Amino acid sequence: MTKMGLLQRLAVRMTPQLITPTAASPPLPSFTHSLRRNLRSSAAAAMSATNTPVTPLDLIFKEKKSLRAKVKKQLRSMDPNLRSQQDDAIQNIVLDSPWFKSCKRLCAYISCPALREVDTSKILSAILNNSSQDNDAQVRKKLYVPRVEDKNSYMRMLNISRMDDLIANSMDILEPSPFDADGNERENVMFANEPVDLFILPGLAFDKSGRRLGRGGGYVNDSCFQFRLDS
Repeated sequence: MTKMGLLQRLAVRMTPQLITPTAASPPLPSFTHSLRRNLRSSAAAAMSATNTPVTPLDLIFKEKKSLRAKVKKQLRSMDPNLRSQQDDAIQNIVLDSPWFKSCKRLCAYISCPALREVDTSKILSAILNNSSQDNDAQVRKKLYVPRVEDKNSYMRMLNISRMDDLIANSMDILEPSPFDADGNERENVMFANEPVDLFILPGLAFDKSGRRLGRGGGYVNDSCFQFRLDS
């Protein structure tokens, strides 16, 4: 399955009412198209109600906030057994894909059950187990996972070699300790000698074109932007 196919599967999992067509109806528009349509109507309503101009950026923030609330409500109402089945199916798609099998260095998020993110535990275990074994049949991988340093959207991607390298932060989300068992500072992907082949990023929703809606914290966007600047 292609990367776009994976994103479509993720989108179906994350926003079923937004993009999943029924047999008797045409495909529904992506959340991006819906956002554009709502922006036009919201702009007219704002002007008539307050008689003061509203910037396009204000309207985008408002619509994204509304969309996030809608998607979170859908996730909360999702059957746990169905979520578990879809988590497993998505992870199998990743593990079986040629672009995953061939990658040597990747960044991946550590899923948080409380946020109802797509589970990545199976993917992480496969990477770390393979990296610790002498197996020429598989491409050995170097894994970087996120560590949040403060509340100003600052996040580092640090290298880990086993699941025991992870500790729970103040929000009970697993992340790497800044130093390894020998007291050495963990490698930051920003200063790695070799480029990263693959990013596996969390998202609250995706449309059919792979465009991502995050949770609004800005951690992932800022980290990816900084990575592009330094690459």
